Amino acid sequence: MAETVKKPRAYSYLRFSTAEQAKGDSFRRQTALAEDYARANGLDLDTELTFEDRGISAFSGRNKRKGALRTFLDLVDEEIIPEGSYLLVESLDRISREAILDAQGTFLMIINAGITLVTLKGAPRVYSRETVTANPTDLLISLIELIRAREESETKSGRIKADWLKKRERAAQGEAITSQVPAWLRRDGKKLVVVPERADVVRRVFDLTLQGEGQHAITSILGKEGVPAFGGGKLWHRSYVKRVLENPAVIGTFTPHRMVEGRRVPMEPIQDYFPAIISPETFEAVRALDRPVGKAPPTATASIFSGLAKCEECGGPMIRARKGNAEKGLYYVFVCQGSKLGQGCESRSVRQVVLEDALVENIGRFVLEAPSHDEQLTAAYNQVETEIDVTREQIESLVEAIARKPLVPLIDKLDGLQVELSELTKRQEQIAADLRDTAKPVISKRLDDLEAAVAGKGVVNVGRANVLLRQLVDRAVIRFDREASRRRPRGQIEFVWKSGSTSWLRWGPLFDPVRRSLPLGTVD
Repeated sequence: MAETVKKPRAYSYLRFSTAEQAKGDSFRRQTALAEDYARANGLDLDTELTFEDRGISAFSGRNKRKGALRTFLDLVDEEIIPEGSYLLVESLDRISREAILDAQGTFLMIINAGITLVTLKGAPRVYSRETVTANPTDLLISLIELIRAREESETKSGRIKADWLKKRERAAQGEAITSQVPAWLRRDGKKLVVVPERADVVRRVFDLTLQGEGQHAITSILGKEGVPAFGGGKLWHRSYVKRVLENPAVIGTFTPHRMVEGRRVPMEPIQDYFPAIISPETFEAVRALDRPVGKAPPTATASIFSGLAKCEECGGPMIRARKGNAEKGLYYVFVCQGSKLGQGCESRSVRQVVLEDALVENIGRFVLEAPSHDEQLTAAYNQVETEIDVTREQIESLVEAIARKPLVPLIDKLDGLQVELSELTKRQEQIAADLRDTAKPVISKRLDDLEAAVAGKGVVNVGRANVLLRQLVDRAVIRFDREASRRRPRGQIEFVWKSGSTSWLRWGPLFDPVRRSLPLGTVD
């Protein structure tokens, strides 16, 4: 009986630069080439263990570091894929589009491991240690193919960057360059126009937020009023309200992104791209609330100092805790979170009503002693603006150089400058927000509103007062007088304002009389 000859095992490797290519003919074409070659050359094509890098670029070598090609190389090292096996690819650019030394290293790594590499596009070409040793010209051919693949990618990269700069110029002239737009806008040819009824809903969301309503409460209000939801859903969700409140598109800003090694990386924002439906002042006022990301806000604000009170000992947050009992009466205190959790902080506690009375009874002094605008912010803004102008000039010069010859060092430097420009722009936006928060007219308006919230209608509007106080100050450090007894504590509240300046209010029985003349509650 004749002994059965075991066929050499073959594996296919498919790669697409973008995930969209998998939807077209690329996947079918590469698969068919591998099947036809294996059938014609007596190879056993493994259809269960296949290697596919969908939407992963070989330009950066990510497919070799983290993709399916890395998996293949690891299996070769582990001898799970034995020597003498075949790796079938459409062309060498599927393996690598890196700089030539890196690309050649990948090529040699494969054939030195005893794997026969076959390119299938056009006339199939076989590369192995034996073929390259017997015919060194094959090595030169592989180098030429890898160089060509890199040059094609560099040219394409330079062209894409140049095209994007042209798009930015068109966007600056008011032309819509994106297919998808926020739910409160629609495309009208090359223009973007506002959908009035939806823009009104967005404005209402911002108004309700500044009135102290939480995101859950807003969804409830919109649902009860029968306001149609955006985003394709039937109901309003807190997460969507949150996205609307954080979306700079409401003030006209568009932040484009590009893919870098499978990650979306923000580019320099385009100002005034979208029609603005919210004023920058309103947008920054909401941002100034600094709600913790990922945590649902409470249904009702518990205290004027919620989210602001900080421990003088450890700097951590002071939280509300209930004390007393039903017979003698319940009350709330502010206590260091670290102390309550037994984390070593020895801070004392203070009744919530004592702190709130200190502010309510002395709101006039608090307003009078509010710090003025910090001139250091203006200097910082001017400095970062200069850095942005210099970086933009460098980018323009590089783009012109790349258009003449797309060299790798130039493209890499351009990428670095674009990331730097994005970071500078974010810094400029933050300083601009701080400037608006600390500008005298803005501070005066918020102080007037705060005074009205605590004393204007006979009842303290806790939610509104908390919102306004958080727009004015970053934190309120609760300091204790160590000479006072624990039963009758006293101390000072150190307010650290958005500008970085500080002001103080004394609290406790020996400093200011604790006499609540106004009940705490919520009013519209």
